[in-house]
Amino acid sequence: MKRTAIAIAMSAVTMPALALSPSVGEPGFSGQINLGLGAGNVESNFLAETIGIDLSDKTLDSLNSNDDEDITMPVAGFDLGWTFSGGNMRVSIGADDRGEALDFDPATKLAFRYDNDRFGNVELAGLGSRGFTDVWADPYDTTKDRSNSEITSSGGRLTWDKIFSSNFEVMIETREIDLDDEDSGNSIARLTAADRKLLEREGDVNRISLGYVFELNDRHSLRPAITYVDHDLDGDAMSRDGVVGKLGYGYRGDSFNLNVVGKYGQFDGDKTNPIFDDVNDIDTYSLGASVQFPGLFGLDKWVPNASAIYAESDSDIDFNDAQVWIVSFAMFRKF
Repeated sequence: MKRTAIAIAMSAVTMPALALSPSVGEPGFSGQINLGLGAGNVESNFLAETIGIDLSDKTLDSLNSNDDEDITMPVAGFDLGWTFSGGNMRVSIGADDRGEALDFDPATKLAFRYDNDRFGNVELAGLGSRGFTDVWADPYDTTKDRSNSEITSSGGRLTWDKIFSSNFEVMIETREIDLDDEDSGNSIARLTAADRKLLEREGDVNRISLGYVFELNDRHSLRPAITYVDHDLDGDAMSRDGVVGKLGYGYRGDSFNLNVVGKYGQFDGDKTNPIFDDVNDIDTYSLGASVQFPGLFGLDKWVPNASAIYAESDSDIDFNDAQVWIVSFAMFRKF
């Protein structure tokens, strides 16, 4: 069953995500947009819908089932900003391109950036999302149609690139996750109030990343990075922390540019899930690629591009498994 959804900045999730753009740009107004169409598949027992469009079935037959939905969606990414006359400071608003594909919860970023040849490039960004994605209020309910709960996030990020003129880069991020209604486990009579508390999904997600850029030559580059992620949630059975390793590859050619990034992460759950009597230990995998074709079809201002991503979360608790793949085709313009 095909669905239509709107995903802001989904086209950007395959980019090597740590580094900032090379510079703030020329003084004055500047920006970029990316518009296109994507298609793929989402599998999750927690995601309900995006913009009123189903991402999984409202009815859950059993706790042993995993549902998936085929989707088609417009792709829209943007960044609009103003560079001050000194040429080293910029304020901007845009779609956040640092989210995880499995979250399916794109955010908006309001950022201030300052570049310094000796100190490096620093960006401070406020992050927020609202109204894009709903999850199930009680994802474990097999007694009736499940009801939706809007999920939102807010937080901030510090990115420091080219640290003291080196090729090191660091990112520190925190986000607070809120649900309108958190009813996890309310449909299961045998659970106590303390058990249901263990299943709550609200709380904080904190990340700290350290990366490095290897410029192999004028065409090829590698970007390894390591990230510590702490899902410090109100429910200890849903909380987890772990490390994600990432390797990005970039190629700058005469007729096309290519970016590829792969990630692997391991997470340890904090407490035993009272429904499944197991701990939410998780392995995550993702592989994405994007390619741009400057000058294709004789186009001057617009750049055709395509991207693809596959991401999987493999938990010791099968009910918590998730998977997504998306392929998109778009047109990019910078101004």
